[in-house]
Parts: sequence; C-alpha cells; structure tokens
Amino acid sequence: MSKKFQGYRFSFTQPYGHNQWNEAYDRLLSVSQELRRLDATDTVVQNMLTYPDAEAIIEKIREESRHD
Repeated sequence: MSKKFQGYRFSFTQPYGHNQWNEAYDRLLSVSQELRRLDATDTVVQNMLTYPDAEAIIEKIREESRHD
C-alpha cells in the first residue's frame, strides 16, 4: 500500500545578526577608504602633469638664449 502525498514544508529566516551588520559597515568603510585613496592618487597624478622645477629651468634657458 502506498502512502498518500503529504506535500512539502519549509521555512526560512533571514539571518540579520549583529555580526552581519558589522560586516556590512566594515565593507562600507573599506569602500570609502578606497575612494579616498583613489582621490589621493588622482591628485598626485594631476600634480605630475606639470613639473614646476623643469619648467623653471626651461624658462631660464630660454631667457639666456634670448640674450645671446
């Protein structure tokens, strides 16, 4: 004799523990830190697009060559 089909039963509880919120917050901090690092890198690169010392030397050479 076969048993009658009883169906399925399941439950799910979303794990919102204290630790998981801390992990999410830590990830947000690391993202903001990474964005700050990228901004700092952009600033360094932008400053490298001009070379004030080299430009001063070139200008000095140009002025000297005008007087010759």
